[in-house]
Amino acid sequence: MNGYARARAAIIGLLPDLKGWKVYPDGIATGAKPPWVVVSMSEDGRERSEGGRTTNHLGKLDIRVVSLSELGIGIVCDKLTEALDGAHADGVSALIADVDSGVYASELVDTDSSTPYLMRVLTWRTGWPA
Repeated sequence: MNGYARARAAIIGLLPDLKGWKVYPDGIATGAKPPWVVVSMSEDGRERSEGGRTTNHLGKLDIRVVSLSELGIGIVCDKLTEALDGAHADGVSALIADVDSGVYASELVDTDSSTPYLMRVLTWRTGWPA
């Protein structure tokens, strides 16, 4: 398993249990309708030595929380921030809270009520050695 795959698996292992919410750890929701928690991790930079050798990989963890209920989104996001802010996964630097979008109406619409689903996106920064 390469560095990215190890780091990703270690971070996914930190996610708390979110009863009643379907968690999609592969970045895409495939269920019929929310409530969803969609987890996506990406590498978006590298630190290099003076000689140009990669010494550290930089990445971000994005979690999208989607529901019709602002209260439910708030509760789930509170659980996520309690579990992940500053957390250390094995072989990965601490997860540093970076962005919180706040709750907003998404482009997803509930077909039963024509109501837009609400969404909130939380982002953390992290890194792992080369």
